[in-house]
Amino acid sequence: MIQQLVQRIVTGPPAVTLDQAGARVLGADPMDLVLHMEQVLDTFDPALPAIRARSTLWGTGEFSALAPPATAPAWDHLGYAFVLENTRVVQIMRRVVREYRSGEGLGVPSVATRRWLDTTEALLFNASNPFPAWLSTSAVRTDPESVRRNAYWRLFGMDLAFGTDDNRPHVYDKATAANITFVPLLEELLFELWQAISNLSNFSGVNQSDDDRIYRIAEQLTFILNSRRQSRMLLREELVATTVLGWMELTLSTNTPVVIDLRAQATSPGDRLKIIGERVGLAPHTRASSFFSMAADLSQVLRTIESGVITGPGSSWILYQTGGGGLGPQSRRVITEWSAATGKDLKIRARPVEVRVRPIETDGRRLIASR
Repeated sequence: MIQQLVQRIVTGPPAVTLDQAGARVLGADPMDLVLHMEQVLDTFDPALPAIRARSTLWGTGEFSALAPPATAPAWDHLGYAFVLENTRVVQIMRRVVREYRSGEGLGVPSVATRRWLDTTEALLFNASNPFPAWLSTSAVRTDPESVRRNAYWRLFGMDLAFGTDDNRPHVYDKATAANITFVPLLEELLFELWQAISNLSNFSGVNQSDDDRIYRIAEQLTFILNSRRQSRMLLREELVATTVLGWMELTLSTNTPVVIDLRAQATSPGDRLKIIGERVGLAPHTRASSFFSMAADLSQVLRTIESGVITGPGSSWILYQTGGGGLGPQSRRVITEWSAATGKDLKIRARPVEVRVRPIETDGRRLIASR
């Protein structure tokens, strides 16, 4: 939601630069961002009727005129939040907030950084927020990180690469129903997409692309992802996770006031996070730069797969062609950075993954999909 809000501000009216739009969001009152998040959710999910008091309240917010149309991507895929959280940015920034709030060990924060602290505590840690349920926390689910870990496990069958910030195992409610086949399927799809991308410039050799297999894997991914989203489950959790991690990405996207106050100026988000981690004594993931690099592209690829737009072998090109609506550059980036982050060479198949045919219901009878 954060990056999408920045883009809507850029296009105006009045039109402003990307840096100006980012500064406006970073300088916003935390309540305005919470209100806008609820407004975005209502715009995207009209099946849940808006409560009059809430809709009146969010209409008073700073960004009330910037709600996205119902057909526009309102926020990133949960995969965006997962890869960014694997950088350990939230735990590092928790220490930054603690240091600034408890003394002057990091120096005296500027006015802009004090506003950033207010918003970070509200969005990530529920401070000064009268609507914690809007951020998917309550007396039942008190820890926002545990809520996000639960969502990652359910949708992707994956844990974060680290435990607590003092290196103990992180305990959270781990659902029994989880998509544990997601990673093998995704990596097999990325291998097939690399074969197809390579073939685009191959005019004399053997055609290694397999549109039918790309379609079959994409179909299976669509099925398992949608199975965790029945009745729009995980919708709010996804919006909250992508909002807070989008806030972290925006914070590190340039040399923002908090980056300057922390004397962490650098040329990339990964390098800025590394310097900040050194300041507070908590190192980020060694592959943080790869996670930052692929976050937005992974979101777009997963959104496309999950939308069901790949309806047959004839539309598999969407995931590997360049131009004309194809996601070739995005898929290439994910292949490269996922390989770097995991240490797996996705350009070489280690072992083919079996794509299961699934039963489908028709006229009360169970049939086997024959594709």
